[in-house]
Formats: sequence, C-alpha cells, structure tokens
Amino acid sequence: MPVSIEPYTTDKTTIRVVNGEDGGVVLKFAGTIDHMNPGEFLDPFLDNVHTQVIAHGIPRVEADFTELGFLNSSGIKSLLKWIMKQMELAEDKRYPIKILYSRKITWQQTSLKAITYLSKGSVVAESR
Repeated sequence: MPVSIEPYTTDKTTIRVVNGEDGGVVLKFAGTIDHMNPGEFLDPFLDNVHTQVIAHGIPRVEADFTELGFLNSSGIKSLLKWIMKQMELAEDKRYPIKILYSRKITWQQTSLKAITYLSKGSVVAESR
C-alpha cells in the first residue's frame, strides 16, 4: 500500500518519501542539514515515517543520503533515535532499513556506515 508523507523542504534541505517498486519506501535526503537543532524537524519527520511504515505494513525502508552534502552530529542523533525505535519493536515487527551513502563523501562513509554496527543486522549500508 502506498504511503503519502509530505516532504520537508527549506532553502537548503529537502527530504522526500517515495514509494519503492518492491512495496517499500525510499527516503531521499538532499542538500545539507546543518541547522542548529535539526531534531526539531527530523524527529517528527522520522517518527511519522516510522508510524506510517508500521501502520501500512511496509516491508522495508531505504534511506538515500547520496545527495546530502552534510549532516551534523545532531542530525545523526535523530537518525539513531529512529533506528532505536525500529529496534524496540518485536523482532517480527521490525522493518529492515538500507542506508545508501556516497563513497565520494567522507562523512557518509564513516558516520552512516558506523550506524549499522548498532543495529544487530536490521540496518545495512550500501555505497553508490
């Protein structure tokens, strides 16, 4: 079932959710996230994604960061909160998350790939 989540857009950040071909959803991050407190918009956005994925039985989520030039540490904290929420679900209710990162952007290789070590297999990272 397709989900409809309003995109988050400012002059320097865009986050869109598109329906994947395999029944999953894709979060597309673009621009930069260097706001003083990105949790003000990232936390509710990712909470909504989490709620919609569970409500609609979405089988998987892909988070595509390949077009995001920068994400500060507070933004990474918001991602970790989202992943921890997913991990708090009963094992049979968890949805796998694939993080797509650019091998050309150093912070993505180190920070996004490292997130997968906390997830006990439910989050994987793949470079593009």
